[in-house]
Amino acid sequence: MRSITESLACFLATIIWLHTPTSLAMPDATSTDWQHFDNAAAAIAPGVSFLVADITQGQCKPVHQLNAESSLGVGSSFKLYILGELGNQIRDGRFRSNLPVQKELGPWEQPVAIEQGFKSIPGGPLLFVPDGTVFTVRYLAEQMIQRSDNTATDHLLFLLGRENVEQRMKLMQHHDPGLNTPLFATREFAMMKLLDTDKQIETYFAATTDQRRQILDNEHRSYDALRDVAEEQAVPIRIENVEWFADRFDMCRALVALYNLGQDPRTRPVAEILTLEDRLGIDREQFPYVGFKGGSEIGVLAGNWLLERNDGRRFAMTMAFNDPSKAIDQSAVVTAIQNAVGILYATP
Repeated sequence: MRSITESLACFLATIIWLHTPTSLAMPDATSTDWQHFDNAAAAIAPGVSFLVADITQGQCKPVHQLNAESSLGVGSSFKLYILGELGNQIRDGRFRSNLPVQKELGPWEQPVAIEQGFKSIPGGPLLFVPDGTVFTVRYLAEQMIQRSDNTATDHLLFLLGRENVEQRMKLMQHHDPGLNTPLFATREFAMMKLLDTDKQIETYFAATTDQRRQILDNEHRSYDALRDVAEEQAVPIRIENVEWFADRFDMCRALVALYNLGQDPRTRPVAEILTLEDRLGIDREQFPYVGFKGGSEIGVLAGNWLLERNDGRRFAMTMAFNDPSKAIDQSAVVTAIQNAVGILYATP
């Protein structure tokens, strides 16, 4: 039996691919067309959504899509909006405007102390550092994107302001930000999933937005409360409503916005942070730039890649698989997405 800490680490971790090759092989002769991809993807889960888009003049022009307008759970993919709000606040000189700053340091190097109230479940190691440990803003952003560290995420969410991040979602052209309003912090999300009764959850979703905000603002249970969970999670829990939601065009537009933000010298770290992990070992000779953020929980698996091909063309590839009855077969997803990247590389 796994410990409760190990179980929780699996609960809201970023995508853990079962196989991470050093370079991506071209697909075999039986899997070089999009119809084959669609058939394989549709067999993985009842909820599937996929998009490959050519980024042309800042717009997402579909190369191939499968249920791309379906709004599915995307797990930690929502952290792209936090990164977007962070970059915009830094670029516009609004970051920490109402808080003390160390003027000799740049905005990305400002210190942030870890607080008990913002500690969240794993993934990521920052849950386990002593209260008061100081990290830079950039380090928290790196941990949020590369390791999907939920403690880093919640510190940044409340440092930037929950409602500011919700507004950023709108500005980054999410088709329906109301699906994620109020925006769950990861600790709030875990408490609702693992500790709240069905009645409490039903009351929350029956409430107005302002009432929901009050409920979340009164969520003061700490991570320690999760240690009392008696049983390990083995099946999906309420992925149809206790989740973060987006369709594939939302994710494509978010990637484009972040790439553009990263071209400004003041916010260059945005583009750099996205490259810290790609989970597929994509060949950098084929795709010199790869940005990535994924998300998962039991029953949800999502991934979002920003790809610049060696001919200079840029693409977004984004997928989500949802199954309310069981975990997603990660090895099947890896195979399908590897083939999709190979098909894309060969696409004129």
